[in-house]
Amino acid sequence: MKKIGHIRRPNELRAIIIVPVLMVMALVLAATLSCSSMQEGKALFEAKCAKCHPLDYSFRETKNLAKWNKTTKTMARYSEGFITEKEAKKIAKYLVSAHP
Repeated sequence: MKKIGHIRRPNELRAIIIVPVLMVMALVLAATLSCSSMQEGKALFEAKCAKCHPLDYSFRETKNLAKWNKTTKTMARYSEGFITEKEAKKIAKYLVSAHP
């Protein structure tokens, strides 16, 4: 079926509709995963870090992700297994997003 004036082929119409819908769905999924990851990081931060010091202590200075990773890795070592390395990374990501 050829394009006549403003009439488009059925496949073109599907692409015009499907591509933007898929893009929106991908953005929503990414935002949902990010939000869920941040919530998990916050929960870990509140549960694990509060065992040794007040939570506001962590917000005294602003750090980038590399510095928070170093700090949380150190805290994980001090915790002797209470904070895993994986949890430390999630906490670091939360701290960067919560206090940029």
